[in-house]
Amino acid sequence: MTPKTYTPDRIDRRLIALLLDNARATAFTLAEAIGRSATAVARRQRALEEAGVITGYAARLNLAQLGCETTVHIKMTLESQRIDVLDAFETAIVASPSVVRCELMSGSYDYLVTVRARDLSHFAQIHRDELSRLPGVTQMESGFVLREVVAPRLPLALLD
Repeated sequence: MTPKTYTPDRIDRRLIALLLDNARATAFTLAEAIGRSATAVARRQRALEEAGVITGYAARLNLAQLGCETTVHIKMTLESQRIDVLDAFETAIVASPSVVRCELMSGSYDYLVTVRARDLSHFAQIHRDELSRLPGVTQMESGFVLREVVAPRLPLALLD
């Protein structure tokens, strides 16, 4: 059985976009921007939370200010697609402290892993101490981010 999806209307999409920009915005501030009452906006926000569209709120960090200036994307290939190999890898990658994102992929590699490091020397240490010890990995291909062009955001097509 497929989970029921929530179809946000134009006002919901505007509310989502505003919350992505500032999750700490008050219902009053959001209401002014949307052109609805604070009560109506709070009700819509609660409905989005209850439907599982909004799953939480978090602070956005400038990781470079915290000393993590280097972002590395690593394409990883595993020895097999057996469930025990996938499970062992996923358990280990979740415990890897330098990994900020990991996604199972289709195509020529199995996972796309994102790591944040202080610099190239720190990444070499992460590679040696964390990544090279991951179970089932047969190949890794690293790419270093030179400059972020588009930061994570809501796809603009959803706002139409």
